[in-house]
Amino acid sequence: MRRTGDRSLNGTTRPLSRRFAGWIGADRNPLRRRMDRVEGGVRLILVLTFLVAAPLLAPAAGQLTEASGLRQVHQEASWHQVDAVLIRSAPPQYYGYGSMATFWIAARWRTPSGANREGVVPTRTGTQAGTKVSIWVDGAGRATGRRPMTVGMVKVRTVLVEFLTVIGVALALLVLGGLVRLLLNRRRMAYWGIEWACFGPRWSTRRWPRS
Repeated sequence: MRRTGDRSLNGTTRPLSRRFAGWIGADRNPLRRRMDRVEGGVRLILVLTFLVAAPLLAPAAGQLTEASGLRQVHQEASWHQVDAVLIRSAPPQYYGYGSMATFWIAARWRTPSGANREGVVPTRTGTQAGTKVSIWVDGAGRATGRRPMTVGMVKVRTVLVEFLTVIGVALALLVLGGLVRLLLNRRRMAYWGIEWACFGPRWSTRRWPRS
């Protein structure tokens, strides 16, 4: 037995094309106002803008990121990994801090050219003076504090930038659509107030004061 209010797939469910037409205000509904159609048109424009802008901006941002990353890879190709000897001991483990904490401790190392240099290098908690730690140095023998950029890291960064570009375009268009809807809703409320002031007294018991 069918319950009241049930919707059958063949009866009350509208086709997807009609739903989309209603979403953009093109379903010829006589109750739609001009502002409703304007809002629907803005929605359609925003969707088309996303479909056009996202495929163009994402690859462009990815290409710029990849080119910049490959230049960085080329510049850091001269980096070398050397052993640095700690001049001082790293602080011991403190309460509330894990053994993986990192400190920058003074150390001495030999550059690829044979010169001796001193500086601070990242060291784990409790490392004693005289311990050798591996560090990366640039062509001049200066400690870099990190590993050189690789092609794999550039690819990961490129994909991330492309993904964030698509998300950014979508968020920007959503914000723009929200602002348009807010402005149109204000106009709707103003028009509804005027119309109610004109037609409301005809079927309500409200008495308006005479001016």
